[in-house]
Amino acid sequence: MKRFILGGISILLLSTVAVPAAQAQVTPEAPPENAEEIGMAVTPFNLVFLAYQGFFESEGIPKFNSLISAYQTGRLDVEDLVQVAIDMRRLSPDTLSDERYLTAVERQLRSLFGTN
Repeated sequence: MKRFILGGISILLLSTVAVPAAQAQVTPEAPPENAEEIGMAVTPFNLVFLAYQGFFESEGIPKFNSLISAYQTGRLDVEDLVQVAIDMRRLSPDTLSDERYLTAVERQLRSLFGTN
């Protein structure tokens, strides 16, 4: 009988301690200034792949064969693609002046579209 009473009291005490913790609310923090702060920056390969799949279509970047055509005819260049990713906070604004990154994106575009 003592076990049941002690067990019941223990459960009651534990449940009252757990309830306030479960009701705690987390206030969201302000969004990060750039993607690097939270590890969301995209590699050159991923940037081109996302563009090809249509991830940036809402920003005016065509997808699939239209992306290939736009790049090959000069209607779309590397800087356009990087700028869209910057606008969508997937890349830091400094990326636009990073020649190594821009060259890597251009290589990915050329290899993807077979225009080495």
